[in-house]
Amino acid sequence: MTQTFNNIKTIPKIKSVTKTLLLLLILSCGTSFSQEQKVLFNPVAVIDSTEIKIGAQITLSIAVSIGPTDLVDFPTEAQSFAPLELVSASEVDSLEYQGKLQLLKKYALTQFDSGSYTIPKQLVLVNNQAYFTTPLKLKVLDVPVDTLKQNLYDIKPLASVEKIATYEWFWQLLFILLSLGALIFAYLRRLKKKRAAAERELPPYDKALLALDQLENSQYLIKEEYKAYYSELTNIVRGYLEEEVHIAALESTTDQLIERLELLRDSGTLTLEQETITQFKQILQTADLVKFAKSTPEMKAAEQDRSKLKQIVVKTKASIAPPTEEELAIIAASESAKKANKINKSRKRKVVLAAAILLSLCFAAVGYYGPQNLWDTALRNPTKILLEKDWIKSEYGVPAIVIETPEALERSLDVVLNSGEKSVQQFYYKHPKGVLFLDIETKMLVSDKAPDFNALTEQGLKNLESLGAKNIITKQENFEAQEGVKGIKTFGTADFALDGDKSLTKEDYILLYFGGKGFVQSIGMRWIDKDEYADQISQKIMESIAFEKIALPQNPK
Repeated sequence: MTQTFNNIKTIPKIKSVTKTLLLLLILSCGTSFSQEQKVLFNPVAVIDSTEIKIGAQITLSIAVSIGPTDLVDFPTEAQSFAPLELVSASEVDSLEYQGKLQLLKKYALTQFDSGSYTIPKQLVLVNNQAYFTTPLKLKVLDVPVDTLKQNLYDIKPLASVEKIATYEWFWQLLFILLSLGALIFAYLRRLKKKRAAAERELPPYDKALLALDQLENSQYLIKEEYKAYYSELTNIVRGYLEEEVHIAALESTTDQLIERLELLRDSGTLTLEQETITQFKQILQTADLVKFAKSTPEMKAAEQDRSKLKQIVVKTKASIAPPTEEELAIIAASESAKKANKINKSRKRKVVLAAAILLSLCFAAVGYYGPQNLWDTALRNPTKILLEKDWIKSEYGVPAIVIETPEALERSLDVVLNSGEKSVQQFYYKHPKGVLFLDIETKMLVSDKAPDFNALTEQGLKNLESLGAKNIITKQENFEAQEGVKGIKTFGTADFALDGDKSLTKEDYILLYFGGKGFVQSIGMRWIDKDEYADQISQKIMESIAFEKIALPQNPK
């Protein structure tokens, strides 16, 4: 870092008393040496303490006195302060005094190992010439630890953390969007089919006129697509004749179709004039030339042909003889069959649509809640029901054990006092399907001595054996409840026979023991092994355990 007299802001008043004294020291040193030579640069380094505790910080201050045009470079590399570690460095501060500029820069240093260290001499460049500060001694002290007051513990093992599905939300959102897109597509497609079906249900005469009007608004003539225009134009009229007059118009050539119309006219079925038939024949021949000979008519002629065919349809409708009674009966039967068929198709479509919606909702629910969670909800998993219901917080026994449970515990009435016990209060809960057992006991002892937790643990394991437990695997560790109450936790797995079942079922168990002079408290739990909901229940119960603080009466001397 380079500083000059001209580009440094002069500070008329120094806020720090230490800084002022340091600068006066530098000034006095510079003044005494200036008597021997005209220009003298004397960088000085000081620390605010020669002893620190591990991890504490010291401040190293470097000051130099310069002239108005001198350039100064302070240390900037962290390695120059080794073996100490550089934490931070301040901006350069300045003070003008008797025509000279006193520059000051501070560095925060630390060290995390105890011992004696030397801060090496620091290089300060003045006008590209090297000047060095004097080395400084520093002592880093250990932090005293009283092992009688502060216990020492081993390093805890690595805790397993459930892997977070970073993109799980993305796939769920994508699934929901695809489901919505599929529903919208199905709706639009159904709407399109419904409109097409409505057009098909129109009488042949109305359908033909509607199709001719739609052809008028098409883009065929604008794009000069005459072949497509005449193909659709003639197909509309041929389709009308096939439905209304009942002749094979779509599969006939022009000559065959005209011949059939003339036969119908001669038989009296149609009362079309010869001029109308001739006009129709001319339009069909024009269409044949456009489709097969690539003829290109004028746009106006093409529009006139559409208008002429519309009049031919109107005249044909008017020339059809009224149906006989037999024909009316046949038409009525046909219409009835069509209506029944339509109702059946409508019912099938509704069933398919309802099934598709239900299936989409099922997939969406599976994607959102997960297949296992949804399956357990549908089958009413008993431990899932216990976990998700409203829990009860109650106090049991004296001194009271405060605990949250899915169901309230019942008081045991057939309690038997053992040797050395004044009183026993016992509460329990047993799920009807045997998926969870919970037991709480508070015992007041005859002796005012503290209970033997090892003996209590042994007795607890014997009680499990008396209940039919086999293959018991045991682990033990200290346990700390709320407000720092400490106890012993014994836990593991064992094989039990459920009620009415001779086969063994693997279960997890926990035995907790607390107590003090004259009393002992215990909590026992059992649940089905590898049941994730039961595991969460036991964890929630363990986290809720608290104790009522009471003053026990002193035994009379």
